[in-house]
Amino acid sequence: MKFSLIVATKNRVNEVDRFLRSLVAQSYREFEVIIIDQNSDERLVNVVNCYHQEFTITHIQKASLGVSRVRNQGRLLAKGDIIAYPDDDCVYPPDVLAKVAHFFKSSLTWDGLTVRVMDLESDRDAFDYCLQKSGIVDCLTAWSLGIGPAMFFRAELAKKIAFDETLGPGSGTPWGCGEDTDYLLQCVENHAAVYYDFELFVRHPQPYAIYSLRQLAWREFTYGQGFGYLLKKRNISLPTVLYLFLEPMLLMAKYTMVGNFRYALPCPGMALGRVLGYWGGVRKFTKGKLHEFEILSN
Repeated sequence: MKFSLIVATKNRVNEVDRFLRSLVAQSYREFEVIIIDQNSDERLVNVVNCYHQEFTITHIQKASLGVSRVRNQGRLLAKGDIIAYPDDDCVYPPDVLAKVAHFFKSSLTWDGLTVRVMDLESDRDAFDYCLQKSGIVDCLTAWSLGIGPAMFFRAELAKKIAFDETLGPGSGTPWGCGEDTDYLLQCVENHAAVYYDFELFVRHPQPYAIYSLRQLAWREFTYGQGFGYLLKKRNISLPTVLYLFLEPMLLMAKYTMVGNFRYALPCPGMALGRVLGYWGGVRKFTKGKLHEFEILSN
């Protein structure tokens, strides 16, 4: 069983090197790496060249912008049995590919696997919304488990399901996130059997540990826009949407009460982003329905 690891990257060098070093340490060696390089310069060439003797690596340079766009490109080039989409700043523990391979070999009924995402430097979750119990992924739990570097899919499924290229960093739209969640939801809606294993994990930097307060505020705003847009795209019920609009302010109150202002201050941006993203979805999808109605009327 062979893995195809599709890495979309832009602006990062040291992080890409760190990820590739983690692959050298893998106990399971049946994998290829496809780096889709969105940089306009040669900054990654020397890094990539250092690993050609270690494993099969394909470096596609000066690719079109957009993480969803280049992942779609990479999945069609993949030659492996299992396709994964590691972030350029994540790290694989030495035994993770061996354990994922064992999972897929031991049960042919599963089409996909998601795992836990742990912080790089500690034994805590990198993101606050990771579920704490293993189980089957459904249309509810997918909202918490749709995290790019944590997902592994059989090639038959991955080549059938495409990322929404209007979502995610570099898409040219305001929807700065949501591509991973949307992808996992698509898989589930297409009757794919996907399992979440709480005991397996990959590592990823904890955002609040590495970004400045200004960067965090912008990140939460742009991610909020993508999340809000996805709520409308997925036709989430209005009461749930209203609660999710309010949720960032509840989080702000909670963090403020315990003196955690670093977590509290980006929350208004998250709330505003969700509202604007949802409204953007309303405008897009309502316009589409009106256009269809006009065509049918004529």
